[in-house]
Amino acid sequence: MRDLVSGTLSVAQVEDFGKYLGLPSVIGRNRRAVFAYVEQKLRQRFGSWNKRILSKAGKEVLLKSVAQAMPTYTMSIYLLPTTLCASLERLMNRYWWGQSGNDGSIHWLAWDRMCKPKKYGGMGFKRLQEFNLALLAKQGWRLLTNQKSLMARVFKARYFPSTSFYEAVLGGNPSYVWRSIMASQNLLKAGCRRRIGNGRNTRIWRIPCLPDLQNPYVDSVQVANGHDMLVSDLINANTGSWNNDYL
Repeated sequence: MRDLVSGTLSVAQVEDFGKYLGLPSVIGRNRRAVFAYVEQKLRQRFGSWNKRILSKAGKEVLLKSVAQAMPTYTMSIYLLPTTLCASLERLMNRYWWGQSGNDGSIHWLAWDRMCKPKKYGGMGFKRLQEFNLALLAKQGWRLLTNQKSLMARVFKARYFPSTSFYEAVLGGNPSYVWRSIMASQNLLKAGCRRRIGNGRNTRIWRIPCLPDLQNPYVDSVQVANGHDMLVSDLINANTGSWNNDYL
């Protein structure tokens, strides 16, 4: 189809659609190639750093404050490929153990152990894949708590018009931004609890509303046609007591 259109209109095809606000405007199938600019920038930065003679403390500061912060803007919008995150971590690992740009130095400690907190024997470096999901979970939190924002209204109208982000599903033909945010939904659910309030907006089932860290869900047998029952249905609005019909 692209060949037909370009041939009919006598225009050239382009593979790179450029960037908008520093981010790729079109995400194709080859996502590793789309986000290759992140790795390229990091390689250039390491190339300039290798000319300096730095102590381990100096390298630690550069890695944590600069190298691991460089892809933050992109990772807050898109889910980077796992292979790209692994490649970025290898670059950081080589720079940490290398001497004057020598990548052949011995790596005395695995990168996984170096990413552990210092109190557990690590160096406190970030695992980029987990950091990426945490940043995307912040976007999901905004969709869940700030539903009047323009971003939340656009995504809600397109992907979850009748539910909240907590109950949203991927849907058909989703954009890559939505796929990225949805990749962090389980992480958000794992640490999310709902305040009951008056109970008029909280369903009894499928919503974590109990003060139990192990199982915050209601496990009681559902009554007939009670799939969408609200917590407020359990209380008699006139007397303020329990609704005996459901006890």
